[in-house]
Amino acid sequence: MSKGTTHHARVNRRTMLKLGGAVGVGALAGCAGQADESAGGNQAGEGDGSGGGGGGTFSGEVTVTHWPLLMYAPPYQMALEKGYFEEEGIDLKNVVGSSGGGTTVRNVVTGGLPFGEVATPAAVNAYYAGAPLTIIAGSTNSPGTINWVAKKGSDVTSIADLKGKTVGYTSAGSVTENSSALAVKRADGISVDEVTFKAMGGLSEGLTALDGGSIDAAAHLDPVFSKQQADGEPWQVVFWAKDYLDTFQQTVVIAGPDVLKDDPDAVRGYLRARARGVEFIRENPDEAAEIFASYNDGYDADVMRSSLENVEPDRYYSTNEFDPEGLATIEEGMKNIGLIDRDVEWSEIVDQSFLPEGKRVDLSAVGSA
Repeated sequence: MSKGTTHHARVNRRTMLKLGGAVGVGALAGCAGQADESAGGNQAGEGDGSGGGGGGTFSGEVTVTHWPLLMYAPPYQMALEKGYFEEEGIDLKNVVGSSGGGTTVRNVVTGGLPFGEVATPAAVNAYYAGAPLTIIAGSTNSPGTINWVAKKGSDVTSIADLKGKTVGYTSAGSVTENSSALAVKRADGISVDEVTFKAMGGLSEGLTALDGGSIDAAAHLDPVFSKQQADGEPWQVVFWAKDYLDTFQQTVVIAGPDVLKDDPDAVRGYLRARARGVEFIRENPDEAAEIFASYNDGYDADVMRSSLENVEPDRYYSTNEFDPEGLATIEEGMKNIGLIDRDVEWSEIVDQSFLPEGKRVDLSAVGSA
C-alpha cells in the first residue's frame, strides 16, 4: 500500500470515528499518519512480558465517555492517528460516545462492546448491581477542568452561594454528580443537604436549563467551556472541582468478560496503545492539539491546546496505573451522595494482571478519605 493510500484510509477512519460519536456528543455541544516505527509496539507496556498484539488481529468497537469532544478522548485519538492500535494488532471499527455516567457502562454491559472508558462511580455501581464487568486500568487522576457556572451577573459567585439553590450535573453515576457533591461537602459555610442536585442528561441540557432559569448552576467542562468563553457566552464560574479535590480517579477502563477470557493479548495491547497516546500528548502538545481539533468540527487547535494545558496532562492522564488516593476520594464521594453504603472492595472489582508489574498498586491500602 502506498503512503498516499494509507493516509487516505486514515482520513476515512477519522471521519467514521467522528460520526460514530456524534449521537453521544450531540447532547453535549450540538453536535491516522504513518505509525512511528521507532517507538516500538511495547513502549508503554514495557516489562509486561506479552510482546506485541498477540500475533493476530482484534477487531471491534469500543466506547469512551463523551467521545470525541471531552478530555477523555485525546489519548485514543493520538493512538489512532499515530497507528499505535494497529501496531498492537487492534482494528478499531468505531468509538461509541455517550452522555456519561451509567450510559457508557451500558455500552459494554448490554451493548456487547469489549472495552470502555467510563466514570468510576458508574463502574462501581454497575458492578454491585451484578453487571459482568471488570475494571482493568486507571484513566484520569484529577477533576481536570470540571467547573460549575452560573449566568453572568448572577448573585451565585462562589460555592457558598449555592445554599438553597439547584445545581445541575450530567447523569446519575457521573463524575460531575460525584465531584459536585463532594466539593460542597468539603467547602466551608455550606453542606450537601442545603443544595438540590439534579441530573440534566448532558452538558448542553444543563446549560440550556441554566439559561432558562430552572437551575442556578450547571456543570461545564473543557474544551466546551474554553470555546464558549472565547465566544462570549454568558457564564461566570462559581467553582472549580480541582479547588476542592486534588486527586480524583474520575474515569477507568472497563472490559467485558469475553475479551478478558478469550483474548488477553488484545487487552494488554489495547492498554499499551492508550498509554502511548497519553505519552504522545505529554511530549507533543502542539501536534496533540491539532489532532484533537481534527476530530471536532468548530474547535481550533488554539482552544484545544488551552484545554490540554488546563488539565495538566502529567497530572490528569494516567498511563493506565491506578491512584489509591484517587480511588479513596471517589469512594468518599459515592458515600457522600448515597450511591453506596459500604466500603468498596477494590481488589474484587479491579484486575491489574493486564498491567506491567511496575504499574500495579496495593489496592488493599485504599481507604475512605
